[in-house]
Amino acid sequence: MKRWEICPKINEEIKNKFPEINPIVLQLLYNRGLKTQKEIDEFLLPDYSQDIADPFIFLEMQKAVDRIYQAINNKEKILIYGDYDADGVSSTFVLYEILKKLGARIETYLPDRELEGYGLNKEAIKNFVEKKINLIITCDCGIANAEEVDLANRGGVETIITDHHLEPKILPKALAIINPHLKREKYPFEDLAGVGVAFKLIQALLQSEKCVLEDKEASEKWLLDLVALGTIADAMPLLKENRTLCKYGLLVLNKTRNQGLKALIEKSGLKGVLDTQNIYYQLGPRLNVAGRIDHANESLKLLLAEGDEAHSLASKINALNEKRQKMVEDLFTEIKREVGEEPKKHFLIVFKEKSPVGILGLLSQKLVENYARPAVVMTKTEKGDLKASGRSIECFDLYAALSSFSDYFTNFGGHRGAAGFTLKRFEDFEEFKEEMEQLAEKEIKDKDLRQKIEIEAEVKLPDINWDLQEELLRFEPFGHGNQKPLFLLSSINLRNIEIVGQNGRHRRLVIEDGRKMIYFNSDKEVAGLKIGDKIDVVFELGVNQWNGQQSLEMKVIDAKRSM
Repeated sequence: MKRWEICPKINEEIKNKFPEINPIVLQLLYNRGLKTQKEIDEFLLPDYSQDIADPFIFLEMQKAVDRIYQAINNKEKILIYGDYDADGVSSTFVLYEILKKLGARIETYLPDRELEGYGLNKEAIKNFVEKKINLIITCDCGIANAEEVDLANRGGVETIITDHHLEPKILPKALAIINPHLKREKYPFEDLAGVGVAFKLIQALLQSEKCVLEDKEASEKWLLDLVALGTIADAMPLLKENRTLCKYGLLVLNKTRNQGLKALIEKSGLKGVLDTQNIYYQLGPRLNVAGRIDHANESLKLLLAEGDEAHSLASKINALNEKRQKMVEDLFTEIKREVGEEPKKHFLIVFKEKSPVGILGLLSQKLVENYARPAVVMTKTEKGDLKASGRSIECFDLYAALSSFSDYFTNFGGHRGAAGFTLKRFEDFEEFKEEMEQLAEKEIKDKDLRQKIEIEAEVKLPDINWDLQEELLRFEPFGHGNQKPLFLLSSINLRNIEIVGQNGRHRRLVIEDGRKMIYFNSDKEVAGLKIGDKIDVVFELGVNQWNGQQSLEMKVIDAKRSM
């Protein structure tokens, strides 16, 4: 049984302040923290010309722009150092495209996830010094690499950091740092993705008086497809500036000129208008997969490719994604066998010797979803390192917990909901595991571990109409921080239960006014319901298209007999 939580109702004062707004819509706006006319207008009517902040608000942006143009004019060697996930690859691509257009001598570098790990590494820096690189620009990384930047400085290589991760205790001594999370910054929006921060640098380069491009506006806006893709794939909140970037980015994505991206869309089997769900579940994982089980360079090559090469690389990446899916499925089946149906521990730590580092996070996330407990999956790399990736639940701060055991690690990092680390010695594994389980036991044992369903508003049957659906369209794009709303219908009569779908696993619930609600994969869930019951239903409202006809569709998320 899942745990239902309904958002607090708006008060009469808010209702009276906005009498012209549908009360259900007003509740949804309130749930997103939008309480003023300005906030509501910005959310419902994103405007690229108004909502995108000036990139030069970043304190060191001018310094970065001046140094880049100096490097371009002097024909210096510039290297873009990115990351191996979809955000990092997107960041690297958009910056490369503009610097190439500006005439820079430019090359790119994406680290190997398993052999080099995240961020700048010393061996790579030594290589750049030998190659006489003059300027490194990081994308989606670098803020935690003080030692590596020092090494670059000693070798005569300057560094500009663009990153969106949290500020560490020691900041790198880079020429310039552009990161909205720095305490010293005045930039009005902290939650840009790595690609969002790289895009701010692009905007600044194009706005500079030193820019000689004639198609500045077009050069900027045609990159919004990758800005949206990286932002959504990295699960950044789709609010404020991110919302505007993604709203316009989705428009660009649906008419993208990028041949690699077009080929990937085709290989993914996507048709019609692409939305955030297509990015999050189809395109994002495919751009991520090369970095997980091959090398992220394959994804970057795809974005840079044209013609036959684009189709060939898209086919390769699609095949890698199928391989990754099978790998995760097989390993998770093994893990479930080891853990059992009802684990006794409140924290799950699993060692899988043959698991690629790139899928550890996917496995730990599946453990969280399956058992509603924080989980860590660990493996031994080709180099003999013991690497782990973990995911958590709402009531347990994984990063804080791991911080208590930092003596066991050569390095670790992350945040409340996700973290990774490298264990110093395999001999410490059992001891660390026992201590971590004990800590979790104290913190979690009295908590409700059932999966939470957040309900935005209770509605009545007459409320569910095309007018409400039209209003919900204004809330798109949906994503992290702006999820598709879930509604509650209470005490409605269940008239019939129909078995649907080829495998008989889906159910159609016929309710008191004759309307039908689709409940996917619910053969077990409806076992306790019978015709004639009064039931409570949590559902999502959408549109079903069939044979050219449109109808309102209520998709059941959970249902139970009314109390």
